[in-house]
Amino acid sequence: MVSALISVLFLGFLIIVHEYGHFLVARWAGVRVLRFSVGFGPRLLAWKRGQTEYAVSAIPLGGYVKMAGEQRAEGTGKPWEYYAKPVGTRAAIIFAGPFVNYLVAFLSLWLVFVIGYPELLPEVGKVLDDMPAKAAGMRVGDRVRLVGGREVHTWDDLTKVIYESADRPLTLRVERGGTTRDVTVTPQAKEITDPFGRRRTIGLIGVAPSGAFEPFRVTPLAAFGRALRQQGEATVQTLTALWSLLTGRLALRDSVTGPIGLIYLTSEAVRMGWAPLLFLISLLSLSLAIFNLLPIPILDGGHLFFLGLEKLLGRPVSLTIQERSAQVSFVLLIALILIICVNDLNRFGLLKKAAELIGL
Repeated sequence: MVSALISVLFLGFLIIVHEYGHFLVARWAGVRVLRFSVGFGPRLLAWKRGQTEYAVSAIPLGGYVKMAGEQRAEGTGKPWEYYAKPVGTRAAIIFAGPFVNYLVAFLSLWLVFVIGYPELLPEVGKVLDDMPAKAAGMRVGDRVRLVGGREVHTWDDLTKVIYESADRPLTLRVERGGTTRDVTVTPQAKEITDPFGRRRTIGLIGVAPSGAFEPFRVTPLAAFGRALRQQGEATVQTLTALWSLLTGRLALRDSVTGPIGLIYLTSEAVRMGWAPLLFLISLLSLSLAIFNLLPIPILDGGHLFFLGLEKLLGRPVSLTIQERSAQVSFVLLIALILIICVNDLNRFGLLKKAAELIGL
């Protein structure tokens, strides 16, 4: 219960920093912010400071910042209104939310590398029969130190080289009983379908990890470079997954998690410690940033799309078109969230766990 509460607070934090990005840039641009709300619908809690009302609302599926003159029909032409600002300024206000989430994702990842994170060691826990490793004489307990002349510190380091070396001989330096020896293996080629629905060929030698972990940490400067690289890779992977989803190569039920699933995963990460929790927060914040930039009318990306059209056409897109498209996308988005929530209940076995808890 405590873990679930902490997870809700962390997810709420990601929403708050997103909206705070809009808020800060709007204030910087001289736009009055009338309301800063965490959640939608009826207000549960509200207070006013200056010209802004701060609120916590009933439906915890996001949040919003309401600015003066945000709707053209409400505008009076005052200089502090949203629509009184140039297209570029309005685009900066909209883009600020996803950008802050992207920064939070980077900072969380940087902290993971600074405070230390558990990594699976390149130690063999199982050797499969009729595979190259068995034929080369590898045994349970072998610790791989070098592969193809490259030093390896983690199981991930080892698998990356092996995957890329199908049908090519590799020399592995292994440590066994305090002594080291070199073994030569030729990874067996296997065609697989990766998580994004793409067919590719990888190399396999037939070993599984022992499950031994060791904490790794790097200097703040090294962590900066590492976080930058890993976030870049995660961004590409997320965009690839979205494209695979849109083209039907990736199933919705296997690739998308909703509010219920996020709370469950965050609760599990809370139990595991700070490093796993910060790593998950980094992934969630990155996903939130990218998702919000999709050109869907109700999302930030949709607003940016309409602003782009306004700049291109030299006039705003019809208010009726914007409102209708927002209404349709809102209904579709809510329907999608409900479908994903039902899928989460089945995927994580939450209905079964709840039934066991109440003795059904």
